[in-house]
Amino acid sequence: MPERTNPAPSPLPHGPRRADLVSESRLVLPLRLSSEAIAANAVSVSPRLPVLPLVAIAFATFISVTIEMLPTGLMHLMAPDLGVSNAMIGLLMSVFAFTVALTSTPLTHLTRRLPRHTMLIVVLGLFALGSIGTAVAHTYPLVLATRIFTGLAHGLFWAVVASYTALIVPKQLLTKGVSITLGGGSAAFVLGVPIGTFLGQLFGWRLTFGVLAGLTLAVVVVLWLVLPRVDRNDVRLQTAPIEVPTTLTGSINVGEVMRPVPTGPRRSFGAVLLVCALAWVTMTAQYAAYSYITPFVLDVVHVPEQYLSLVLFGYGVASAAGTLTTGILFGGRPRIGMSVTFVLLLLGVGIIAIAPSLWIAISAIAVWGVAMGFMPTLMQTRLLLAAPRNIRDVSAALYTSSFNLGIGGGALIGGVLLEHFGIGVLMPFFLVVVAIAFAGSLVIDAVQVRAARAATRDH
Repeated sequence: MPERTNPAPSPLPHGPRRADLVSESRLVLPLRLSSEAIAANAVSVSPRLPVLPLVAIAFATFISVTIEMLPTGLMHLMAPDLGVSNAMIGLLMSVFAFTVALTSTPLTHLTRRLPRHTMLIVVLGLFALGSIGTAVAHTYPLVLATRIFTGLAHGLFWAVVASYTALIVPKQLLTKGVSITLGGGSAAFVLGVPIGTFLGQLFGWRLTFGVLAGLTLAVVVVLWLVLPRVDRNDVRLQTAPIEVPTTLTGSINVGEVMRPVPTGPRRSFGAVLLVCALAWVTMTAQYAAYSYITPFVLDVVHVPEQYLSLVLFGYGVASAAGTLTTGILFGGRPRIGMSVTFVLLLLGVGIIAIAPSLWIAISAIAVWGVAMGFMPTLMQTRLLLAAPRNIRDVSAALYTSSFNLGIGGGALIGGVLLEHFGIGVLMPFFLVVVAIAFAGSLVIDAVQVRAARAATRDH
């Protein structure tokens, strides 16, 4: 009997083989299409940055941060008009921040199915409504209520901005897109608060909030006209793993940083909690002092009131300069960057506390601004380097809550110290707490480096 040989496979599938392939394709093809769509990340739709929508969102972030921080520049005008102390105006900052920290996550969850572009427009409309309410409120409790209302919108706003930006920007341009949208927040310190302070001195603090409400409504119209309508469930618009934004001009990819550096920080939820605690302590010190910078500059540094807006403008410019140069100076050396930042904070605020002369104190305020420009970027970089990929979203939410708890707690503690011990105690308190945070940062670095080296030896 001749030996049976198997026929050579046909180049084209026939009969059962074709059915098998069709069946297999039903299982495999959707996975392939999904991975390709995610990798494309809307590049096939537009490989370029959607500049106009991003600039419009940047104006929205400018409005958001200006609304949040404006009481720091108008404190000396709001307090006597409402018949309360400066500490009570500082409490408006605390309540605002606590509202954001406590409600942003549940509100984001409740509105998760709503279109992001519609949510942005609605939230900006709520900003305008809250600012109008603040402008016409004639008692402190009513002003406080309007700040709580605006804080509810503020927490939701930042969650929506992040997700919407990720939907409309190609993944390889995500860092640049985020830099544009967050640039509005930096501009609020440079221009928003100083200009708001200047307008308040000329026309009163109520008109300033009214003007801000009008600008907000104008931004709402622009957003309605230029924001693209996107389906957040479209897999083609899903982004790749997060890059770490270091400056407005560059980024560090987490995976690229971690692989060649065996002695880097180990990723764990415990490390995330340590970074969040560090952010909370640092922001508590910052806002215990910065929330009351207006009375400090006027009463301790003795800056004439007509130049107050210029001092705040100088602080904002210095902070923006710090943010812009963070990646250039510390892109590959985040630990060194953190240490340098803490040293500059201690140096600048230490000189301010002594205040030997007007111009030296103003120069030290600029140093303070530069250091605080470095801090948020380096802290966020540290968080994303420590966070395991599967809990990065949770880590970011915890970090946001810690940051806002620091803002609110700092303003509250600063107000209590102001009421019981006077304005002169705020800067020494800042120095003590920042020194504690600096020591904690060095300890965290040492522990993480030791653990990473031990893990490398074990492997």
